[in-house]
Amino acid sequence: MSDIVMEFRQPAPALAEHVSFIYQFRQSNDSFSAIDRADFAQLRFILSGHSGQYRFVDGTVQAMPDIYIQGPTTGNTEVSGSGNIDVIGVGLMPAGWAALVPMDASAAANRLFDATDLLGPDVIEARTAMLATPDLEGRVAIVEALLERLIARASPDFHDFVHQVNAWLAGSVAPQLADLLAQTGLSVRQVERNCKRYFGSPPKLLARKYRALRTAIALTHNDTNLDEILVDGFYDQSHLIREMKHFTGMTPVTFAEQPTVLNQQIAKRIELERSNPLARSSLIT
Repeated sequence: MSDIVMEFRQPAPALAEHVSFIYQFRQSNDSFSAIDRADFAQLRFILSGHSGQYRFVDGTVQAMPDIYIQGPTTGNTEVSGSGNIDVIGVGLMPAGWAALVPMDASAAANRLFDATDLLGPDVIEARTAMLATPDLEGRVAIVEALLERLIARASPDFHDFVHQVNAWLAGSVAPQLADLLAQTGLSVRQVERNCKRYFGSPPKLLARKYRALRTAIALTHNDTNLDEILVDGFYDQSHLIREMKHFTGMTPVTFAEQPTVLNQQIAKRIELERSNPLARSSLIT
């Protein structure tokens, strides 16, 4: 039996636009293997555990550095590791990516990067401080202080576009590109370039990802709007199954009736999302 435990904390108000949640992942089995759904970018600090690796949706396999940034994922991802695993992670929303990471999110999609190369030596100091701090609240405070310092260096010119895309995604079960063009006043090429830069995907793929993950949440919690999602969001049952399988690694029936241990832990985060409008409107994590 798995002993995976995840705990989530909402970020300080100053970080709410940039970070969905700060979380701790722990497990003490000899080995760990799970399927993770498509998600935001992540910043993660491995405090213990080893031999961790990812297998992304395109088949690429990468080992985990001690401190790494994972780009946005566009499909389900296999994650594995061994030993007593202790990880502190940060869900980076598009505004957080734009403020922290000096590269196009689409170029980083489905890939891992050593965070010291992208964010500098401050992340090493933060990891060292967390290793000396056993309680979660103390570790969260260290991460928040780090993020506030790094974000203070950023230019704010991306905010309007990120807000417009968030509103577009949250405003419909099946967001239409024409509506986003009208909201932003930009050309198709400009919108696609900016979506790739900040969200990691062109708008049509982003809308598919949002629709599949929104369906997964509705299935998990028996939401009253599930029928609306199924009727308006998908062509037919086979379309729904394909999309759910691609973005979550599970069919709708399996996701709802036989959730993995990891998905059961992530359900804690979903409950918090319901009281965090920014995280709720900006996909999931």
